[in-house]
Amino acid sequence: MTAISNSRVSDLHSPQLAKADPTPSPAHLEIATELAGRGGSLQQRGDRKLLEFYTQDLKELSAGNQDYRQATVERIPPHSSFGQSRALLDSILKSPAFQNWAKENDVDLSKEITINLASGTIGFTTMGTKPRNPFDFSPPKPSAGSADIHSFMGWPLLKSAANTLAGSGNVIKFDPATTATRVKVAEIAQFHGHTLPFDSTLSPAEQQAAITQYINKWEHKDDLFPENVETPSQKHLESQASQLGDLNNRSSVIAAITKVADSVVEGLEDHDSKSSLANEKDHAEYNLIIKQRINAILDTPIQIDPASSYFKNRNLKPGVAVTLRDYLVGSGISLPANETELKSIAQSLASPPIETPMHGNLGGALSWPTPMSNADQRALISMTNKFLEGQPERNLLDYLTRGLDLGDDVSNDRSSAIDRILKSPNAEIFARAAEREFGEIASPDVIAEWVLTALYTSMDALGVNTTAPDSSRTKVAGFDLAHVNLSGKNIAEIHKELAHHLLVNKIASVENLELAMEILLSRKAPELLVKEIPDTLVKGTHSWVSFTTAVARLEAEAPGSTNKMTYAQVMMRNELAPITLADKLVEQQAQSDALKDWGVQNGVLDWNSTDSYSEEDMAKVRAAFKDQVDRLNEASNAFAKMPPNLHDMTMAYIKELNPHLSEEQIKQKVLTPKESTFFSFPGPYSLLDVFIHTAQLHKEVDLHTYTSSDKNIDLSTITAPKFEKNFVNSHFEGGLRVYLDGFEQGTQSQVKHLISKLPLEDRKIIEHGKISVSKEVDVTYTPYSQIQEQKDSSTTSVFVQSEVVDARGNKRTHTYEIDSAKNTIRKRPDLDDTRPGPIPDDKRNAKHLVPLVPDGDYKENVLSPWPDNSTHDVPNSFSSEKTQYIADAMVKKINIRGYADELRGTTTFDGEVPFYQKLEDFVLGLIPGYNAITNFIKGNWREGLIDLAFDAFGFILAGAGGAARAAGAGVRTATSTLGSTAKKLLRGAIGALNPIDAQGLLLAGVQEGISYLANRGPEGNNQPRIKINYDPVKIFRNVENATVGSATMQGSMTKIAATQKNGKWYALDPVSKQPYGLPLKDFVPSA
Repeated sequence: MTAISNSRVSDLHSPQLAKADPTPSPAHLEIATELAGRGGSLQQRGDRKLLEFYTQDLKELSAGNQDYRQATVERIPPHSSFGQSRALLDSILKSPAFQNWAKENDVDLSKEITINLASGTIGFTTMGTKPRNPFDFSPPKPSAGSADIHSFMGWPLLKSAANTLAGSGNVIKFDPATTATRVKVAEIAQFHGHTLPFDSTLSPAEQQAAITQYINKWEHKDDLFPENVETPSQKHLESQASQLGDLNNRSSVIAAITKVADSVVEGLEDHDSKSSLANEKDHAEYNLIIKQRINAILDTPIQIDPASSYFKNRNLKPGVAVTLRDYLVGSGISLPANETELKSIAQSLASPPIETPMHGNLGGALSWPTPMSNADQRALISMTNKFLEGQPERNLLDYLTRGLDLGDDVSNDRSSAIDRILKSPNAEIFARAAEREFGEIASPDVIAEWVLTALYTSMDALGVNTTAPDSSRTKVAGFDLAHVNLSGKNIAEIHKELAHHLLVNKIASVENLELAMEILLSRKAPELLVKEIPDTLVKGTHSWVSFTTAVARLEAEAPGSTNKMTYAQVMMRNELAPITLADKLVEQQAQSDALKDWGVQNGVLDWNSTDSYSEEDMAKVRAAFKDQVDRLNEASNAFAKMPPNLHDMTMAYIKELNPHLSEEQIKQKVLTPKESTFFSFPGPYSLLDVFIHTAQLHKEVDLHTYTSSDKNIDLSTITAPKFEKNFVNSHFEGGLRVYLDGFEQGTQSQVKHLISKLPLEDRKIIEHGKISVSKEVDVTYTPYSQIQEQKDSSTTSVFVQSEVVDARGNKRTHTYEIDSAKNTIRKRPDLDDTRPGPIPDDKRNAKHLVPLVPDGDYKENVLSPWPDNSTHDVPNSFSSEKTQYIADAMVKKINIRGYADELRGTTTFDGEVPFYQKLEDFVLGLIPGYNAITNFIKGNWREGLIDLAFDAFGFILAGAGGAARAAGAGVRTATSTLGSTAKKLLRGAIGALNPIDAQGLLLAGVQEGISYLANRGPEGNNQPRIKINYDPVKIFRNVENATVGSATMQGSMTKIAATQKNGKWYALDPVSKQPYGLPLKDFVPSA
């Protein structure tokens, strides 16, 4: 993918492009340019002019007996800092993106709005247009409303602009009656950090004196900014204006895609390729039509905002449109191949970027685009140890928290606690000491950078100082987060083991344990810091792979963001498919790492200390993972289906043959046989009764043998085919067989999934022990007659006992109960001494374990002990023959097919409960959490579950309205036509991704991908989104003071861009374009 070259600009001005749909005109922003000379820049002259006007207006307004703070002044110099900032906010609120958001949220933009930056909410007056009670015919009544504004696609920009105008406050009010050059006095004061001296109890003379004293403080200065308030730089203001242009471009693209997206498949609903008999030619024809339509859509003209970075970077001409194809390619977005991918682009562009916390992922110099070298890390550990000599604390974290009363911050908001630590006097003392030792680093927060780097390296000294070839990918402070012994454990259990490790090895103190874990995990394992993770999510499952992959995607875009998100928000955000090559590569690499751990924890891969696996090994893992996910997905779909309904099928069949009959007439019981009938039910009957039960008994439907008591049901006009032509019963029986097959296979997969989720110790017990499978029978005797009665204690439980022999030859039995209806597997130590066997006739009421032998052929030794060959031996429990045996036993225990046959032998009528309804009720009782999930999907949240829920197979369900509840995740649909209803989150259920050939990534495409990520990222985020090679010439071609050359990075000479600061060279971040890191020791500019 390449950017639009200057030579092609003229080519883009074609008649077709000239007729492009007019997009909303971008708001005009007057950006001050720096002018050398006596008067200073336009911005400085504007600030000086504003001071003059503001002083005059205050003197005039304060002379009257009124609250001058709310008075409106009109002489706002457009080039002043305030004028430019106010114009930006005005333009954002008038942008198509915000106008659409306001309309969706019923915001009346003709009334005052209040933006609360701390909570991310907006207060407003409603339009009164939202749906109401259909019987309420009163006029719409506007009322006060509030909404979470995080779902606005331009929230980071709006927040930045509002934050500038808010001064030291967190709330700003915007009155549409004002403009960029006509504002309230209080707004000017707030922007400059002033507190106006108004007191209604003062006399006019006293008030005038207070104003005079206030004015005297700055009347002879160059601007209104106090010394402790930083003036917004012109570069910052220009950057914000450019971001608004980019936002307008996104709105234009979304509008263009939304307008035509549905046309991609329009009229193809009945295409031959949709038939079960479709051949390759049909599919090829269908794909060709889709390709042609997509190509036509990609020629759609898009108007580009002149203020946008896209426009500037390509030196485009004002008023000249570009094609949608050129915009996507130039932005690093992969071209869509079908309707789904096209809509994914619109949905992704409509979603706001994720916000990066102030200190990113707390990695400091370890999170630089090129991390601090290992040699420098070791030197920093040494320097830290020397610094602590003579201090009472044993580690740096304890030293930094000395004298700090963090209170509830640690448990309630660890990020705030860490921020307080970084602002402490001890943090500055340490940072200055490090700076004296190593030199000045380029960073907007030097103290935080040094302290965070030292904190991590000092706690992970073992990883920094190791010279072994072993991988450190999964290790933190010497603790292996991917160890096989953590398989089957949830977040709380993993936290507990890590905490124990840190305390035992004296890496952290009890007092600062939570903070230490936050610092260590934020960069190395951020998934362990996500909030509200379900207890049922455990390591070693496909759900864990999906989760960690989703977290990695978000962390690549915004480092440190996921520890402020909930599990539901992470997984909902992950539903946005990657649309750039860079994002696709991040996802593929993240899943590849997760699959390594999954493969080891599931016995597919032999553990390798170097974390190096051949492509053949990874291909085997991907195949095994895909097979497991496919099987579980099929089982999930089987459990989600309803059994075929003979009643509904017969009703539809009768109506098809007799369209003149209503459903009520077909069900009406008005038919009486002229002679005695073979039916046991005395009648009268309905047409439905007769059709169903004559077919079941293989009889003909002969309506001449009945009379109708309803004159409106004339039997002579009703068509009843011959038995051999009545396909309903055969279709029902065929559908029932398919359903029962799917349900039994689903039950097998459920049992396999439950066993494979167990902790490794339990999986080994089952796999390596001598096992038996049984059911529990409740035996009772009737009084007096002492007749024995037997009843299964549970219709859905089987018991697995495993006898294991330890190294000393001691035997021990472990018992597990698997309940498919509850979707649980639990230890039953109370049954360890009970042995399965025949039921004795001992006249005692008791429970007995009775052997349960499944149908099928198995190896003779399937129940025998299997050897445990090594320390890291991990059974492949999901695919084990022992697990299959247990799963088959569960199928036999439930015996759904036998129950169906038993019910089929009964003849019931419409007035009774038919057998297929009884079967349906029985089946639904077997599905774990069916009623709760049904309520959940329908949106009955109080009766159901939470926003997201797991089904029995670890797949995530999103209920009706779930997308709205996940707004905090930043997931937005471009319009209602691109939305979706309750569903399974399929991106969390995908199998193994095909590896992306890194060599196949065209360099130009990667460069634009970096630009795309930079433009979507929040202001000031200088963390790398993806570690890839890039062309510094292309990336920095329009960056002032950037010099391309070579320097040693991570031990090898690398082509980079650098800039000078205080006579030293510093590398430039390819995303933020800002300098970072320590001075380059050997940078050589290119000739």
